[in-house]
Amino acid sequence: MQKVRCAIYTRKSTDEGLEKEFNSLEAQYEAGLNYIKSQVYKGWEVIPERYDDGGYSGGNINRPALQKLLDDVRKDKIDMIVVYKIDRLTRSLTDFSKLVDVFDAHQCSFVSVTQNFNTYDSMGRLTLNMLLSFAQFEREVDAERIRDKVAASRKKGMWMGGRVPFGYNAVNKKLLINPEEAEIVKLIYNKYCCCRSVREVGNYLRENNYKTADRLKNDGTTEYGQELKQCKLNHILSNPIYIGKVVHKGTVYDGQHEAIISQSLWDKVQDIKKNNSEDGFNFKKVMHHSLLRGLVECGCCHSGMILTYTSKKTKKYNYYTSSKANKEGHHHCEVGSIGAGELDALVLKQLHNIFRSPRLLDEISKQVAVEDENIGLTEITEKLKETDNIFDYLSVETARAVIERLVSKIVIYKDKMVIRLLPLGTTLLEATKAKQLVPSTEYPELMELHYSMDFRRRNGHITVTLPEEEPIEANDTLVSALVKAFAWKKEIDNAVSVHQLAKRENISRQYLSKILKMVYLAPDIVEAILVGTQPSKLKLTDFFKSPIPVSWAEQRRKYGFS
Repeated sequence: MQKVRCAIYTRKSTDEGLEKEFNSLEAQYEAGLNYIKSQVYKGWEVIPERYDDGGYSGGNINRPALQKLLDDVRKDKIDMIVVYKIDRLTRSLTDFSKLVDVFDAHQCSFVSVTQNFNTYDSMGRLTLNMLLSFAQFEREVDAERIRDKVAASRKKGMWMGGRVPFGYNAVNKKLLINPEEAEIVKLIYNKYCCCRSVREVGNYLRENNYKTADRLKNDGTTEYGQELKQCKLNHILSNPIYIGKVVHKGTVYDGQHEAIISQSLWDKVQDIKKNNSEDGFNFKKVMHHSLLRGLVECGCCHSGMILTYTSKKTKKYNYYTSSKANKEGHHHCEVGSIGAGELDALVLKQLHNIFRSPRLLDEISKQVAVEDENIGLTEITEKLKETDNIFDYLSVETARAVIERLVSKIVIYKDKMVIRLLPLGTTLLEATKAKQLVPSTEYPELMELHYSMDFRRRNGHITVTLPEEEPIEANDTLVSALVKAFAWKKEIDNAVSVHQLAKRENISRQYLSKILKMVYLAPDIVEAILVGTQPSKLKLTDFFKSPIPVSWAEQRRKYGFS
């Protein structure tokens, strides 16, 4: 007789009564065990593993014991699942269909102790779907009843549980004022009226060692007093509960608890917050000063750096600020904030080398030729030489799109900056910055550029100073000759004769032929000449004295690139 390995699954929606020796889970398990014993003649036997979910709703399948049960089903450890009622397994038809797919894929079935049906035939599945429909209906009715009860209680001003607000204690499901914390709440409101800055209030509280009171949690452990962080202060300054009100779905009702602050003080604080908001951060206005938004990360606390601002008279200054520093205070982060425009310009300066890549220049010339065939590689190269920053010629949206295709992340540390490039950025940059590229420790498939930096804090923010770098200067004569060589080669490929070119350029055919031979130079030599990293002693006449070697390795040795 073939053995049928049976697993018993139990669930209870609340944790009430689970501390008892014989609780609902034990009762379900015992019923399932007795049912399995009645099927011993069919080869059924219970496995020792228990799958109990106490305090979990049947509205979803995000339950630890159920997930472990599904894992064991996928590992083919279970042939039959036994439940007291089908709604113990799930109360959702959608979730049920997902579970059935898993069971069918691994030849596993299930049975309800109190509901007789067989999932192997169509009638059994119909019965099961009907039972689940009623279970889901019952759950939704219960949820509606609870929501209606909460709404009615809120209208009466009752506190309906949850985390106890700072400044109060919960006694018999009612809020009573905590005298010590209430004094801190009053201090927060009065201090904010004076300095009009949540950050300044937080600094004052931290310097004077104000903290939340120790609290006894439901599990018996103690939650010790914590620092009042900026996000907590924002919540306190905007919570109507401190004027004796309760809020439900945006509507404010008179509460049954005692107020801590007066209505006049509340109104004054809300007016200040409203004025600060109206004069505050406008994302669209600062977008052109924050091209790197979403790409900057703090290497100190490993949090994203978000856009913030400060105002001075009529001017506003935008910064990339560590989200941890923004929420908890700058003393929690060594980097803190850095000027948005300053960092943008610094990163774009490093990316500018990409736009001198011959691969990119060739691709640009192809795209431009579609619009205007009279504009060639020569004109494009000359235009790039005229500007120090190609991004000046791009719209904000285009510049951002370019950056997103080149850069994965910019990580700011206390003493360095790391630009993590995407594969496309690495490909275009590798010839000019090959020695500086290093594999990412976090993402080995990506390459990084590391820059030692001097971050000096002045007037509350960090300025950036790059170490001295050796200037790179291109040899204009070499660049001009190289660009002409490729342009002429393209014309010759399009059936223009050497004689016609020489006559048009007003030079001899012999000189034109010597220039043309430069197209056979190794790609890395071509790129080095374009960006100015060729040997300083290399001159144009060096390519005319003798024939250019066919071998790229021999070219490098001959012209000093080895």
